[in-house]
Amino acid sequence: MKKWVKDYLQFSKKERIGLMVVLLLLGTFIVLPNLIPSSIPQLQHSDTAWVDQVKTDPFKMPYSKDTAQSRTSSIQPVFFKFDPNTASEEELKQLGLSYKNAQTIIRYRQKGGRFKVPTDLLKIWGIEPSLAKKLIPYIRLPSTALVQNYPAANESGGYNHPYAPKKISIIDINTASTEDWEALPGIGPVLAARIIKFRDKLGGFSNVEDIKKTYGIKDSLFTLIKPFLKIHAVGKPSINSASESRLIKAGVSPEIAAAIVQYRAQYGLFGSLEELKKIVFIQSAQYQLLLDLVIL
Repeated sequence: MKKWVKDYLQFSKKERIGLMVVLLLLGTFIVLPNLIPSSIPQLQHSDTAWVDQVKTDPFKMPYSKDTAQSRTSSIQPVFFKFDPNTASEEELKQLGLSYKNAQTIIRYRQKGGRFKVPTDLLKIWGIEPSLAKKLIPYIRLPSTALVQNYPAANESGGYNHPYAPKKISIIDINTASTEDWEALPGIGPVLAARIIKFRDKLGGFSNVEDIKKTYGIKDSLFTLIKPFLKIHAVGKPSINSASESRLIKAGVSPEIAAAIVQYRAQYGLFGSLEELKKIVFIQSAQYQLLLDLVIL
């Protein structure tokens, strides 16, 4: 027994030295934090005041810029006449637009975007359509004389009476020029040219609803311009002005339609229907049929 105790509990000189070093290091780690002054300032009453506030009213959060911006949308909007091309951020927020909506409009203007007609507000991403419809009657654009014709909006976001500005002329969709199309609300130069190009490709529109098939004409825009569109009965096409597709739509064969347009481009306008006989492959029977299909 004594031998076992001596073998396991007796330390050599090196072991005693190692044990002393370990104990010294352990004591240093315990005492050292108390000897070094703390660089972290103590909390002040102002730093913990919000805790007392939450205890008093757990549903009331501390005020910050983010919460101020989020409350903007909950503020009762005030409607007044404004120009979206010049209105400030504060004015836009007073009208009921959120902080993000106002910033979107400002960035749109900074990049060169312009509001040409009041309904352009509907194109701004992120704005609720119901709010945009309420704001449209209050938009005042110096470049348009149609603003006073916009009706007042009702509480449900619609209009009190159908939208029908008196200054816009009704156009015939098969004869209207680019300028005629641009006079309609929401139609710009690009879209006007696209409508005419599509019309020429079809050889003329068969009805007003065909306008919706033009790329870029959304249902909302078509509803807006439909009151100003009309179509007359399509008569016989003129061999001096009709396009190839228009002639084909009237019943002329594709080969003869192409030859008529080519002849007109090479020799000028036809002086009479008799000159159709100068197109070498037109036979007598075909010529008689053309007399019923086309005019000079």
